[in-house]
Amino acid sequence: MKRTFIYFMLLIILVLPAFSKDRIMPPLTIPTAASSGFGGTHVAYTDNVFSLLVNPAAMIRVQQRSFFSLSPSLMNPQMVADSIRYSREAFSALTEEEEEDALKKFFGNMADSLGERDGKLAMGLDLREFPFSIAWVANGFGFGIWNRSYMNIVNIEGIWLSTNNYMDVVIPVGFAFKILELDRHTVDFGFTLKPFSRVMIQGQEIITALSNEDVEVNNWLNAPSIIGFGFDLGLLYRWNTGLSAGVTFTDIYTRGSAMFSFLEEENINRTNYSYYIPFAINMGLAYDFRIANVWERAPAVLGSFGITLALDWRNVTGFFMQNDYLNYRNTALDIGVGLQVSWLDTFKIRVGMNEMLPAVGLGLALGTLEIDLAYYGRELGREPGLFPTPTVDLTIAIRPKARERNWIWARRSIVGLITGIEAGSNVDGDFELNNWYEE
Repeated sequence: MKRTFIYFMLLIILVLPAFSKDRIMPPLTIPTAASSGFGGTHVAYTDNVFSLLVNPAAMIRVQQRSFFSLSPSLMNPQMVADSIRYSREAFSALTEEEEEDALKKFFGNMADSLGERDGKLAMGLDLREFPFSIAWVANGFGFGIWNRSYMNIVNIEGIWLSTNNYMDVVIPVGFAFKILELDRHTVDFGFTLKPFSRVMIQGQEIITALSNEDVEVNNWLNAPSIIGFGFDLGLLYRWNTGLSAGVTFTDIYTRGSAMFSFLEEENINRTNYSYYIPFAINMGLAYDFRIANVWERAPAVLGSFGITLALDWRNVTGFFMQNDYLNYRNTALDIGVGLQVSWLDTFKIRVGMNEMLPAVGLGLALGTLEIDLAYYGRELGREPGLFPTPTVDLTIAIRPKARERNWIWARRSIVGLITGIEAGSNVDGDFELNNWYEE
C-alpha cells in the first residue's frame, strides 16, 4: 500500500506537469528576523539549520537542532497602527445617528493616509515556523519540517487591488560532502531535496470593478492546492582566516501540480495548471573577523568581539532575462549586503541592504534561546522604489546544539580519497600539506 502511494505521488509530481500549462510561483523560503536585519540570506554565511534551504554545502560543518520557533512579520506597521487609531476615533460614537458620520470619518482618514503614500498600500502578515519548526542538521546530513503562512492580504496600487497569499509546508532533506579538506582551506558540496505542499490565493482586479455585483470571484481570483518537489545544489569554499565564498543552484527542478481548487467553478477550468519556480544561480562572499583569530592571547571578553560582512548577488540568471518583465524583476533588486557586529556570541547588531532598501536588526542568543528583531524595507514591485513596504520581524526560537556525527560519506574528502592529499598528510615526505601553499 505504501509503495502504491509513493508511485502515485511520483506520477503526479513528475508526469502530470508534462500535460499541464505552466505558471510561475514564488520560491520556497523560510525567512527569519536574523536574516531580514542582515540584508537577507547569504549563501556564504549560513551555519545553521537553514543551510538546508540557503546553501546545503554548509551542512557539513553545522550541528544544530530546532524544535520551537515563533517568527511573525507585519507589513506596514505604521499604517496598521494608524488604522487602529482611526477606528477608535471614528467609532467612539455610541448613537446610531453618529455611526454614518463615524464611518465617513474613518474612510476619510484612510484615504488621506493612502494619498500620502502616493496611492500605494500593502498590508499583510507573515507567520513562519509555526506550528512546524522541526529541523536537525549534523555534519553532512539534515532534515526539516517547516511551514509558512504568507498573507499579503491587500495591495492597492492606483486603481488596482491585488492579493497574494500562500501557505507552505516544506520537508527538506539534505546531504553534504567534503570535496577538498586542507588545514586552512576547504571546499564542500551539498544538495537538498524539497517535497512541498502549497495553497495559493492570488488575484488582481480594478477596484471599481469589485463593486459590480456581476463580477464573479472566479474571474479574478484563483486558489489552487499544489503538491510538488524541488531540488537544490550548493558549493562552499572556506579559508580559516574567516573568508568564505558560496554558489548555489536553486530550483534546478521545482515543480508542482494543482490537485484541486478551493473555488468550486475553478476546478473545471484551472486545475490543469502546473506550477514551477524558475531556476536561479546565487553567488556570495562573506568575511567573519574575530579578534581572537589575530590575537590569540586576547582576553575572552575582547577576543569574542567579531565583525561579519556578507555580499550576495541572488538570481544571477535574472540578469540575462531582463526583457521578460512579467516574470523577472530588475536585477538590482537581487543584490544583498549585510554587516553584523557581535560580542560574546550573545549580543548582535545588524545593518544591511536588500532589494535596494535598508535593514536594521538586533539579536540576543542566550544559550539555546535566540531572540531576533528586524525592521527593513521590502520591494513588492519589479523596479527599485516602485512599491516599497516597511516590515517588522520578530523571531523567538529554541535551537540547541546537535550531537556531532561521523557519517561514512563525510569522513574524508573526495580529493583525499582519490589522491591522498588532505589535512595533515605528507607530500613526498618533505613537508606537511598545511604549509604547501607557502612553499
